Amino acid sequence: MLEATEEIKDKFREQAHEMSRPFCYMDYITVPLDEDGNAVCPKCGTDDLMRELEGVGVEYGYDWIMEHIVKEEGTAIDADEMYADLLDECYEPFKMGDLEYSPSQVLKDVDPTAYRIGKQDYLDSLVEDGQLVCLDGTYYQLDL
Repeated sequence: MLEATEEIKDKFREQAHEMSRPFCYMDYITVPLDEDGNAVCPKCGTDDLMRELEGVGVEYGYDWIMEHIVKEEGTAIDADEMYADLLDECYEPFKMGDLEYSPSQVLKDVDPTAYRIGKQDYLDSLVEDGQLVCLDGTYYQLDL
């Protein structure tokens, strides 16, 4: 399932519509649009049409095309690395004598639950702000 802001989902839906075509599965043909921009199968007369994305497949709706766009155009991020970078930029290294430890590693080792919850909250905030999208548990950065 795609998690993103409604604005981003709307952009993906528009892009999915533009890059796909109406398709009649019963007659297994791509259906042209008429002069009013409507699609009706010329053979069987149905307007209950799937969407075809050339080279990818045929299915009802736009969700599957939107997911394809994310996977093809997005860059999967390393969520652990991104959260660790944030912690290490915000906090001073932990020092004990001559030894020095990164804040992210200390938190991860000392309280893995707090680390996991903090990371998830951080990622959720980036999705809510439209900086990332999440698809099936993987986070992607996109140039929109």
